[in-house]
Amino acid sequence: MNQSSACDFPSDPGGREQIPQGSRVQRCLGGFRWEGVPVQQYKSEADHWRGVIRMVLAGESGERTAFHVRYFEVAPGGFTSLERHRHEHVVFVLRGCGEVQLDQTVHRIGPGDLIYVAPEELHQFRNPAGAEPLGFLCIVDAVRDRPRLADVPLPGC
Repeated sequence: MNQSSACDFPSDPGGREQIPQGSRVQRCLGGFRWEGVPVQQYKSEADHWRGVIRMVLAGESGERTAFHVRYFEVAPGGFTSLERHRHEHVVFVLRGCGEVQLDQTVHRIGPGDLIYVAPEELHQFRNPAGAEPLGFLCIVDAVRDRPRLADVPLPGC
């Protein structure tokens, strides 16, 4: 079995590699797109976000993981919702530069940076003037609560 990355060698001209049943290799097609992974809108159309797409890489295709791995891209001038939720998540920046707001503090972020978002922490990812998309992996619990926008009070308040 060829264990090389699609970024190192051309794909197998004879077809798909033999992978144990249930396991798979998700081929990178270049440009931060993956074979068989649809590009989705971030959320339903709304004014509280702009210029964001997402791709679910693992967790919604029959895997039995307790987590999901998603790739997000924030276009130049774009931003995610300013929100909070009970679940935690980890973000790993792959490309571009931007900023993340964690509670009332804004941090500049770029490739290789890791962001941990704690439960109920107000947060937002922004690409205020980037020349390229801000792209990041987001690892989150498979079972999670729905985010609440910044102007929605904490439960019990």
